[in-house]
Amino acid sequence: METRAHALAKAQERSGPIMWEWLVENAWLFWLLAMIVLAAIEMLTLDFVFLMMSAASLLAFGLSWVTDNFVIQVVAFALAAVLLIFLVRPVALRRINRSTPGTVSNAARLIGLPCQVLDPVTARSGLVRLEGDTWSARSVTGEQLPVGTDVYVHEIEGATVLVAPHPAPTADGRPEPRPSF
Repeated sequence: METRAHALAKAQERSGPIMWEWLVENAWLFWLLAMIVLAAIEMLTLDFVFLMMSAASLLAFGLSWVTDNFVIQVVAFALAAVLLIFLVRPVALRRINRSTPGTVSNAARLIGLPCQVLDPVTARSGLVRLEGDTWSARSVTGEQLPVGTDVYVHEIEGATVLVAPHPAPTADGRPEPRPSF
């Protein structure tokens, strides 16, 4: 009498070659799904790495219609991904950065913006309202800033803004607050 574990092991042995055969026969579907998943991940990261891998899977997808050799498809995918990531991605990033030269994003765009003290800000702690959100804050100058004081963002350290009662100086040294939108 066969044990359940023995029967399961036999079934897994049989499914191994069947899965491989299915993958070889339907490699085009595998590469199509890989391309879609990698493109979706790229939409979340916006770093061009997964876009390059998605393009490499497009190459493997086309190759799957030419040859049934899955190993050749995988090697082509790997080579194309490496070449695209190291040769095409840097060029694309430079081109995008050149087309938007003065654009600051993320936390860097907050520097120089006005905010209002919600909880007294000291050199160690405090809270401010910045563009409708509450941020933890510290005073750049070390002085205590009372509730209701209008202050300006000088620097961002993680999730904490460093603020002062006067605007952060611009590149030419003049204090000039940027408007809040």
